[in-house]
Amino acid sequence: MSALLPAWKPYGLALKAYEEGKEDATLTVNTEDGTSTEMEVGLFFRAEDEFPEIEQIALSLCKGRILDIGAGAGAHALVLQNNGFEVCALDPSAEAVEVMNSRGIKKTVTTDFLSYESDQKFDTLLFLMNGIGIAGKQAALRDFLLQAIKLCNGGGQILLDSSDPDYFDENQKNIVEEGEVLYQLAFEEKLGAKYSWLYLGFEPLKEIANKVGLEAMLIKHEDDGSYLAQLKVP
Repeated sequence: MSALLPAWKPYGLALKAYEEGKEDATLTVNTEDGTSTEMEVGLFFRAEDEFPEIEQIALSLCKGRILDIGAGAGAHALVLQNNGFEVCALDPSAEAVEVMNSRGIKKTVTTDFLSYESDQKFDTLLFLMNGIGIAGKQAALRDFLLQAIKLCNGGGQILLDSSDPDYFDENQKNIVEEGEVLYQLAFEEKLGAKYSWLYLGFEPLKEIANKVGLEAMLIKHEDDGSYLAQLKVP
């Protein structure tokens, strides 16, 4: 493979390829132990009736002005926009934002979450598809949540999902350290830089959230350890 691309570049290229008609596009997810998983890119373009229950519940709880973080191809933002909400869809991938624009999402932003600044605040911040993962490391979660509070109106909410690593099988646990997994994405021989992704159980999330003044509620917990949480902003 050629020189490493920015971490999320292969992801964006895969989304763009699918949008342009390559319906069999797959994204390769590599982990530190040498294993690889192929993801069908169509997953990121699924319709509302294809969303898992956790995502459907999260969308039903959305209110007011919404910021969809890590919006990808805009699957959730598009549903919310079509339901009459004012939505801003944020993603660090320029290609992902191009895809969202072509799909008709009215407001998009190309940046990483911690760098985002807005003159207007939001009533709902949405982090789906293991959305808490973008914090990368447990030690970084406090700053991640403080940025979320900064962007929220008083009385607002943060809706996020994750998976508790205590539920992982033994092979998965071998690549997890403090809930952190090092991944590397590839698409059609284009390899991105490695990045850290965070998995966190509800109780440690609640403890960190409480320390920054957020009230944490467990909304839904699945048998595989995945869950939806709501963090309420005072």
